[in-house]
Amino acid sequence: MSEAAATAATATRSVALRYRFDATVEALFDAWTDPQMLGEWWGPEGVRTKVLKLDLRPGGEVLFEMTFEDGTVSHMTGTYREIDRPRRLVLVITENCNTGLPPGIEPQIAPTPVTVDFIDHGGTAEIVIQQEGLQPGYAELVSWGWGGGMAKLKAAVQQRAS
Repeated sequence: MSEAAATAATATRSVALRYRFDATVEALFDAWTDPQMLGEWWGPEGVRTKVLKLDLRPGGEVLFEMTFEDGTVSHMTGTYREIDRPRRLVLVITENCNTGLPPGIEPQIAPTPVTVDFIDHGGTAEIVIQQEGLQPGYAELVSWGWGGGMAKLKAAVQQRAS
């Protein structure tokens, strides 16, 4: 995976992130839509995730149980808006992870739309993540969380390919 190009714009409350993988767009899309694979990589380093529910259809819900290194458990929920295999996923995170926030960072209460585009580069692929509706300060945490998750995704995809 190449270095992520990240833009955290607190004025617009969005993050735009790009990640390159030695994988096909189909393999990456599957990693986002298969409950077992999704649980292997969702969340930053040090967080174990179980996918408790994944109803992959527009209007369907996804529910994550995230366990942090100190044993704290947090839940995240989302609703799928668009599924276009293997090009795009759009979901709205309706309950964000607000566990262990640094001092001065307020919990993210409002839903946050997430658009994930899968771009084929002929033998490699790129994932572009756009997350909107973030309050100031929370955008940096989101960038960090996606970065850790994408590192775990790279490892999971490589392990399955070998």
